[in-house]
Amino acid sequence: MLTASLSSLGRSHSAARIISQSRAAAFSAVASGGDPIATPATASTPTPTPSPPTETTESRRIRALSLYRQILRAADTMPTRNRQNYIKRKTRSEYRKHMTLTDLDEIVFQLRLADTNLDTVLVQAEHLSRLFSDPEYQNYN
Repeated sequence: MLTASLSSLGRSHSAARIISQSRAAAFSAVASGGDPIATPATASTPTPTPSPPTETTESRRIRALSLYRQILRAADTMPTRNRQNYIKRKTRSEYRKHMTLTDLDEIVFQLRLADTNLDTVLVQAEHLSRLFSDPEYQNYN
């Protein structure tokens, strides 16, 4: 959708999810009398992997609309009007293009992509705002 160069950025909630999963595994190990520091190879009982939460069609729709609004709001944080308009135009066209998707895997992929693009816009807005406000940068123009 937007910039592919920063598409490898992860959301902070992904890291928080990993941390909370490891805390939950340590808690369950302690509760069952095991060692919370033990690795899965040395653990006395295997810990089951948590199944991903299932989303309903309605919850995916709500999430897509929420991401859409967040991206449009994040576009307003860009330092120039051209960048703001580009992000808004691109977001609207991508959402219109994919609004008829029915394949679950493709929908999940597009939601993840929108999530990544939101992060990208926020990071770029912060970076460019800082860059444009730097007096040293203004001397180069």
